[in-house]
Amino acid sequence: MGIRAEQAERALWVACPILMFVLMFGHTTAVVNLALVLVLVGNVAAACSPARPSPAHWPLVLPMACWAAWTLACVAWSTHPDVSFHAWLDEVVYPALAFWGFWLLGMRMNHRGRLILVLWTACVLLAAMSALYWGQLQPPTPDSFPLRFYNRVGHTSTLAVFAMPLFAGLLRYPRWRGIGSTGIACCLFIGLASLNRFFWPSAVVTLLVAFLPLYRRHVLLVLGTTMIVGVLGLSMLELSSRMRLDVDAPALVEQDGEVGGPSELLARALVGLDRTLLSDARPRFWQHYLEVGMRNAWTGVGFGKPLPGLAYRDELPADLASLEPFVSTHAHNLFLNTWLQTGVVGLAFQLALLASLARTFRRHWRSSDWWAPAGLALVAGMLMKNLTDDFMWKTTMLAFWAFAGLLLALAQRAGDPLASGIVAEGRRHDSMNADRHLV
Repeated sequence: MGIRAEQAERALWVACPILMFVLMFGHTTAVVNLALVLVLVGNVAAACSPARPSPAHWPLVLPMACWAAWTLACVAWSTHPDVSFHAWLDEVVYPALAFWGFWLLGMRMNHRGRLILVLWTACVLLAAMSALYWGQLQPPTPDSFPLRFYNRVGHTSTLAVFAMPLFAGLLRYPRWRGIGSTGIACCLFIGLASLNRFFWPSAVVTLLVAFLPLYRRHVLLVLGTTMIVGVLGLSMLELSSRMRLDVDAPALVEQDGEVGGPSELLARALVGLDRTLLSDARPRFWQHYLEVGMRNAWTGVGFGKPLPGLAYRDELPADLASLEPFVSTHAHNLFLNTWLQTGVVGLAFQLALLASLARTFRRHWRSSDWWAPAGLALVAGMLMKNLTDDFMWKTTMLAFWAFAGLLLALAQRAGDPLASGIVAEGRRHDSMNADRHLV
């Protein structure tokens, strides 16, 4: 039984690299579903293998089970049960399978950098596609090859944020620094080409957390790096806003032979950001959803990202709908949308799950480790990116938990090559030499 289980577990060696690649693209649902079947086979085999710990000792089992149970219960009182059940599969079950599948594979792989190389290839292709079709990525995009496989700009920029921590973790290893640095550069270019205004705050937070091992003992370096990265992030946010709104800086007006003061210079420098904030309708429909959501504050209207929009569509003010055509789809904030779907109880379970993930990364952080900070950067970047929108849906949700599982395995093995008996006894020697092989 043990030999057969170990053989079946090899399905993860096929499924995870496939998922790592195709999740970065759109219109790959069939391939994703086939890979998830293999992930399920591999997870079940690992659960039956004597060389693996009991599933009860897998990471995040309890908070993941609580989150899954409550969201499934929300299907019972959902205003659209079919939509809720499919959302439960897409946003809870499949991501949980991917999380444990990538974690299991990461605990066994000695050459883990090769798996991240698959992600690097996908990011290089996306960067090339972004350069080739610069200015044509905003919807509606042409339904032709290769743009057919370019996901929407919001989702693609989110996936780029999720990929950066994996590349940052590679920077510790000299042989892989070229892959890590070029991977981060590709992700930044993908975000720039998407013209997503909120990519840059997320990228800044992600990189600042991921690079903590560089400057955690040097306060002045921390302050200087934070200021430089912050200014660069603000500059790129301004550039993206101007390109998206197609505006130029107003000309300086001289009064009595003098150019305007600092306030006028600052207003001129940040004209794109200023117009973005003035034209943004999010505060208004956040207030709207808070008001209508109080009727179901404890239990929500049913699980699924589109459920609040479907449930409260008839109550949407006409003037608000004219300002923002996507206001009826969801609340454009991850936690607000979760509260609307699952109520206070569901929001508490989601916060507990994310806090448990962050705490697990922190527990495995060593002074010389880059993988645990990379895991924390993944969580921080996801939270920042979803403060003004909700991209945790289908492939982006799947990618977040898959990358989290891999980063957790890498952090665990960096802290303990034997990983508390998770690696089979016959493979312990190879595991102890994993770092010698440079990831």
